[in-house]
Amino acid sequence: MATVIIRPDAVSSDSGFDQTGSNLLSRINDNDTSTLVVNNVTTGEFSVSFNNDSAYSGATINNIVVSVTGNTINSKVSEATLELTLRDDSGTLQTTSLSFTPTETTQNGATYSTSLTPSVVDALILAGSVETAGLQIKEIFITVDYTVAVATTPFIGMKSGKYKIVSGKIKI
Repeated sequence: MATVIIRPDAVSSDSGFDQTGSNLLSRINDNDTSTLVVNNVTTGEFSVSFNNDSAYSGATINNIVVSVTGNTINSKVSEATLELTLRDDSGTLQTTSLSFTPTETTQNGATYSTSLTPSVVDALILAGSVETAGLQIKEIFITVDYTVAVATTPFIGMKSGKYKIVSGKIKI
């Protein structure tokens, strides 16, 4: 099994954060926890789509896991819950609640493995909402676990020269 991380590549909607649009996107998808967005009003919402990766093209998708790195701004905001909805073109795949405190952590949603294909993964959209001002979101990503398709070919090419056959059968 192999894994690849996919990150948001577009923001379709956002509200309630200190950054919007491409600025919000550049802070949550850059693999850098020193850049972040802050929910600065009571209700904050976003919706993002994810980049496609050719690594899992033609592969068997075993499962995916949504992850968010973040924390609350300080001890005055002791906890904030981020509600996430993962969906594709056919509808909702999974809902998850992640709770953050003032200590930075990477929270993972439950492993999702139902009817996944490369096409489903390519169409993933993640919507998030938080009802408490003071949540800092530093990174959002999805880990895709897949099994590479095995290529089978009935012929083996051999260059000219001498070969010693130790065992087995050769059919010419």
